Amino acid sequence: MKKFGLLSLVALLFLCTACPYQSPVPVDAPNQPVRDELLGRWKVDVNGKDFYEISKLNEYTYQIVEHTHKIEGAVERKTYVAHTSSIGDMIFLNVKMTRQGNNAVPNADFLIFKMQTAEGGKVTLLPVTENVREKFDNSEALRAFIQENDKLSFFYEKETVYTKVN
Repeated sequence: MKKFGLLSLVALLFLCTACPYQSPVPVDAPNQPVRDELLGRWKVDVNGKDFYEISKLNEYTYQIVEHTHKIEGAVERKTYVAHTSSIGDMIFLNVKMTRQGNNAVPNADFLIFKMQTAEGGKVTLLPVTENVREKFDNSEALRAFIQENDKLSFFYEKETVYTKVN
């Protein structure tokens, strides 16, 4: 019985530290205009040094630069491109890592997040769980899968709330 309890605890810890689902296709092609209220500087911890800077790349695409402050005082920067997609009244953020500039990393997958906006310059992102094993070769199949499974309690990882700081 002790062994079962320990295995359950390890499994729970693994699920709590999971990464978002990675998909070779986005929920949809970029077709929603960039929303001005999403542009600017965002933080998870408003008192912390780390932040995300979101700018408009083109009419339908955002550029996200992640600024992570290291212990030695150095700042690590990672760049992503992103766009939003809708399924019914739900909004999803499709995020892909880029190299310097705006060129996507070859064969990089999309990270898929359900996005909820709130009053007061807050956005909540819920990553689709990495426990999804299905791979999709087209956006229609991914959309149908999300629509079918969205209400399952384990379909999303722990939410993260971002606050606009400028």
